[in-house]
Amino acid sequence: MGEFGPVLRRFRQAAGLSQERLAEVSGVSVEAIKTLEAGRRRYPRTQTVGLLADGLQLDADERAELKAAAVRLKAGSDLLPADVVDFVGRAEQIAKVSDLLSGGDQAPGVVVISAIAGMGGVGKTALAVRVARDLAGQFADGVLYVNLRGFGVGEPMTPLEALSALLQQLGFALQRPPESVEEAAALFRTACATRKLLVVLDNAAAVEQVVPLLPGTATCAVIVTSRRALVGLPGARPLALGVLPEDEALALLTSAAGRERVEGDLQAALEVVALCGSLPLALRIAGTRLAAEPAWTVADLAKRLADESVRLDTLGAAESGVRATIALSLAGASAQDRAAAELFGLLGLFEGDELDLKVAARLVDRPEAEVEPLLEHLVDLHLLESASPRRYQFHDLVRAYAREIAPDDRTAARERVLALYVAMAWQARVKLGVSRSWYDEQWTAGVEHLEYDEVMAWLDAEADEILAAARRPTTDRGTLVKLAGGMMRFWIIRRRHTEGAELGELALAALRDDPACASDLALSRISYHVAAHYSSRSDSETAAAYLRVAIAAAPMETDLLNHVVCTVALAQDLERLDQLDEATELAQSGLDGALQLGNEIIESDARFSIGSLAGRLGRFAEQDQAFDLATATLRRSRPEILHLLLPDIGASYLRSGRPESARTWLRNHLPESKSSGDKTAIAEHLHWLGVAETALKAHNEARLALTEALDLIQGSNDDLEAQIRHALGTALSGLGQTEPAREQWRSALELYRRCGLAQSDEVLRLLDG
Repeated sequence: MGEFGPVLRRFRQAAGLSQERLAEVSGVSVEAIKTLEAGRRRYPRTQTVGLLADGLQLDADERAELKAAAVRLKAGSDLLPADVVDFVGRAEQIAKVSDLLSGGDQAPGVVVISAIAGMGGVGKTALAVRVARDLAGQFADGVLYVNLRGFGVGEPMTPLEALSALLQQLGFALQRPPESVEEAAALFRTACATRKLLVVLDNAAAVEQVVPLLPGTATCAVIVTSRRALVGLPGARPLALGVLPEDEALALLTSAAGRERVEGDLQAALEVVALCGSLPLALRIAGTRLAAEPAWTVADLAKRLADESVRLDTLGAAESGVRATIALSLAGASAQDRAAAELFGLLGLFEGDELDLKVAARLVDRPEAEVEPLLEHLVDLHLLESASPRRYQFHDLVRAYAREIAPDDRTAARERVLALYVAMAWQARVKLGVSRSWYDEQWTAGVEHLEYDEVMAWLDAEADEILAAARRPTTDRGTLVKLAGGMMRFWIIRRRHTEGAELGELALAALRDDPACASDLALSRISYHVAAHYSSRSDSETAAAYLRVAIAAAPMETDLLNHVVCTVALAQDLERLDQLDEATELAQSGLDGALQLGNEIIESDARFSIGSLAGRLGRFAEQDQAFDLATATLRRSRPEILHLLLPDIGASYLRSGRPESARTWLRNHLPESKSSGDKTAIAEHLHWLGVAETALKAHNEARLALTEALDLIQGSNDDLEAQIRHALGTALSGLGQTEPAREQWRSALELYRRCGLAQSDEVLRLLDG
């Protein structure tokens, strides 16, 4: 069916009439005839059509053709793909897109465009179709739909092909099809100018494919879907479609598998949801498999999905499953697509939650500047998520696919990452000062120089993965020892004592089991730091045992510095074990050694030990003097770490039975501690202040201090959080708030058990009391 203007012109020219002559014989003004033939007015009234037909002396067939061309054709919603039968959820996203397309937030004269992007299988088309069907009644001239084939079998549809399809849906039967995109786009915009249409452009490949297909009038609206983030699409409102929340994912699995199957083993069903990553395509396939396999239980399916080597096999056939969907996202033809696909498999070797740019660059053995744009390209394709600047996350199913296509020889990639961890750990360690007797500059070669705070922040983000790498049995033992040596001070400063003790003990096992790693220096240094962690976990007995090993491996004659450090530390743990005589002798020996070395940091630590012992022996004036000397010495030599000593002095006053002195000290020095910006140290300071307030029956003041401490470190330091919750429960109990107190104790008990700390027994007694 042709448009009215060209049909009228054809009949007029066949009759040999000019526009002026047709106006005379029909009674229709020449201006109206010119407007109709130019397409500026497309749908004349029935009376006008009759007058023109009479003036042209058309026969019955010709009259019917002219009349049909004047009929406003509505493109029906039957052009849309079938609605998904088991569509669930997405109420928020449907409302957001619907409100936008309905003109609720529309600037005057602007075409409204909703650009829905997300990974393959997340339900972009299903959402677009659902919204289009819901809104079809609001668009008087109908809904147009075209699958642009951006990701799929074969080549993407060209803009010219897409425009031809759209024009055909509008009823155009052009005698001469447009020869260029520009001509076709102009014709499409003209066709849309007097219509109210909803245009659905599904599965777009890129912005360049979409732009020519956009109407030019605000009477129309557009929904675009793509696996690619269509950055730069003029006027588009982006909607990043993520996986389903757990409740909606469970509802989808239930719909596909059957309510009885799922509700009969709800826990296993939730495991299936998690193993499918809440991806709608995966959930639909999993549920369908359950429905088709009556002998399978939901637990059977969960067990099969838990095996990553067969997970993608379970989730669909080669042509239609999750594996094929992910592969299509990597199958782009551009140079950047190919470069990103080339490194994708190696990225899957990373096993942590967040992939850092430096780690990614080491995995693929390329410069960061070259890798970062490729990672961002994978984010645009929704194969990675951008967790924060320079940090990325995998969906679990995408990671499983990446590992499938990783090269067989994966050892070199993992070794490069371990070398990065060693380099970054020692970079932080060197900035704190390190003995050249156990440091090789090659360990930090080839990494970007960072300031101390920057490298510590990087280690904060990578600490869990560093520990996970150390646990792997394939990790080289020599590398493990170097890694533990570099990380020693980090764990201490961050008060991450459980992790620090574990890494240290892994390294000590490597030293014992592999003669090639044997080193008295490494044995002494690592044993010392493991002891420090146990001491901070209130296990002074284990700490003392490690310190005796450290001292034996560092004789005074050959390693005076380390010998003195370990001696002072042993004095502190023996004080806590009430072995005061030996502790006093060791503390004085440590002070003598520190003065001999001229090392004011060790001197400060020794004077602190002497002060603690004096307090335990009731010599309070001597204790105060020793603490003043300890802080003055550290303030003079290393003021930037003084805040680490302040809470220890408060704790020592408490052990000496001087809660008033502890509270005064901790209150007076709290501003100094806070000025450090070290959240962990501030939380520890507030913790001991809360304990002191509780000891003095100032339960509300204790509650305030401990709540502030908890806010600082909650979720980042299990050891310290457990102690703070334990103390907060006691403060709340003192205020008569029994249930809140028990809630804190239950949380503390869980954390203590997770960390393997002995205080769990004490909390159990409180809960049983």
